[in-house]
Amino acid sequence: MANLKDCNKWNIHDDFYTRKKTLEQITPFIDKNKIIYEFCLLNSNEQSKKYFQELGYKVIGNKTIDFLKHNVEEEQADILVSNIPFSSEIKKKILIKLVELDKPFIIIMNSMNLFSKYFKEIFKDKDIYFIYPSTKLHYDKYINGELKETKNNTSFYSIYVCYKVINKNIWI
Repeated sequence: MANLKDCNKWNIHDDFYTRKKTLEQITPFIDKNKIIYEFCLLNSNEQSKKYFQELGYKVIGNKTIDFLKHNVEEEQADILVSNIPFSSEIKKKILIKLVELDKPFIIIMNSMNLFSKYFKEIFKDKDIYFIYPSTKLHYDKYINGELKETKNNTSFYSIYVCYKVINKNIWI
C-alpha cells in the first residue's frame, strides 16, 4: 500500500485487500523458484505476502518501506506482484516506476484503467499483456481490527496486467 499521506482519500477508498483466491489465479504464471516482491505493503497487514508464502513462494516486501521512495528490495526480486492502490494519483506514480524498473510484473487493477490516457501514455512502448478473470474479483476489508470477507458486490471488473511474464492475453 502507498503512504496514507500521499492521498487524502486513501483511508476511505484504498483499504481493501487481495484475497488468497485472487492470488491463486496467477500462480500458474509465476515459477516457484522465482522471488516475488510484494511491493504495495506500506502500512498494510502484509496479508498478500502471507498468502504467497502459504502457496509456497519466497516473498519479499516490507510494510515499512515505501516502494515509491526506496529501491531496497527490487534488485533481489525476480518478479514484482501487487494489487496497486485505487487512487489515480498514487497509481500513476507506481506505473511509471514499474516502467522505469523494467522488471517482470503482474499487477491487479480496475480494468477501466486500460482505457485511460495516462495508462496508454505510460505503457505506449511496452509489450504488456493481460490475464482476464472470468468473474469479478472481490476484496476483503479490515473491520474493527479484523480481516473480513466483503460481500461479493464489487462494482468493477479487475484485470491482471503483465509485463515480461506472459506473451499473450489469457482468459482464466
